[in-house]
Amino acid sequence: MALRKCSERPIFTFTDFPCYVSQSYNVIKSDRINNLFLTGLLNSKLICFWLKHKGKMQGSNYQIDNEPLSQIPICKPSDINIIKNKVNSIISKKLKNPKSDVLELEMQIDFIAYKLYTLTYNDCIIIDPEIEQVISRDDYEKATIEELAEWEFKK
Repeated sequence: MALRKCSERPIFTFTDFPCYVSQSYNVIKSDRINNLFLTGLLNSKLICFWLKHKGKMQGSNYQIDNEPLSQIPICKPSDINIIKNKVNSIISKKLKNPKSDVLELEMQIDFIAYKLYTLTYNDCIIIDPEIEQVISRDDYEKATIEELAEWEFKK
């Protein structure tokens, strides 16, 4: 699910049970790609950047409608489990304690997304200017997706 109007960044939520939502939400359900993977990818800084520049904005608010959602280029890797497992970890932590710090997991998903879309370090700086504070150019360029999935980022 995605809240149709978001001020800070788009927020996508995963549910695995029937639920009722108002018209202020879009429900995304796919049989073509794993919904946990999709939730992780759609919540990444990369997709946030894409929606800001290629999607619809209403002033400074993101307008998450069917058209921009259907236009997002979804990269489907051969192994979706890396992001899927990160999303499961976030859900598990938040179920135990809604105030749990999941920043490390979110950052890992961001960097996995950058690598999936073969972004250069310079591309990443455009999307997230703070990248230089958490990983060096050399470390990013050498790291594999699997290594970034386990990376402990500087905070």
